[in-house]
Amino acid sequence: MNLIKPLSASLAIVAGAGMANVYAYDAGDIILRAGATYVAPQDSSSKVALNGSTLSLSGGDSELAVDDNTQLGLTFNYMLTKSWGLEVLAATPFQHTASGKGELAGLNIADVKHLPPTVSAVYYFDSEKAFKPYVGAGINYTIFFDEELTSEADTTLSGLGLTNGSVELTDSWGLALQAGFDYEINPQWMINASVRWIDIDTEATITFDGGNKITSDVEIDPWVYTISVGYRF
Repeated sequence: MNLIKPLSASLAIVAGAGMANVYAYDAGDIILRAGATYVAPQDSSSKVALNGSTLSLSGGDSELAVDDNTQLGLTFNYMLTKSWGLEVLAATPFQHTASGKGELAGLNIADVKHLPPTVSAVYYFDSEKAFKPYVGAGINYTIFFDEELTSEADTTLSGLGLTNGSVELTDSWGLALQAGFDYEINPQWMINASVRWIDIDTEATITFDGGNKITSDVEIDPWVYTISVGYRF
């Protein structure tokens, strides 16, 4: 029995089915994604200062650090062409604790929330395959809110005569870069993974009774990792 013709026909059917499962992006497509987003700050800061002079408890100095957090990340992507898209990043509020380094090591100083809305231009290298890698660049605006001094910091600083501290972090504009991919499951559903670097700089100020102020410039500059599920309209 000649198996070549049946085998060839089977391969053609499989190849045709594989081609049918590849859905190219087109201008006007809308892609919504939702998933876990992990923010890992690569922080550094200026020396913590009291009324403009370096705060020193025993001849040394201190800086600030910011911890990691995971929240629900959301993206909205509108395809301008089959290769170019305009993407908006949103999320549920991230929650971080700013802690001390140096003389203030081990002291949790303030709790803060932030939202990181980001608008990016995204380029897909080949949107006509199931695996669709892309890169993007855009602008981030980080909004800080609900800043609060921790109870342990309040107790520690009260011992220095600094009472009733009120915390404020300035909002930040910065560059955002990303790389990622979509992988199609069917014409509508896909999985996505991405990594971003976002330039976030803020000035932290704690104002006390009597007008005393503790300040520090903080570069948060996080790596942001996301795994999500997407749906194309």
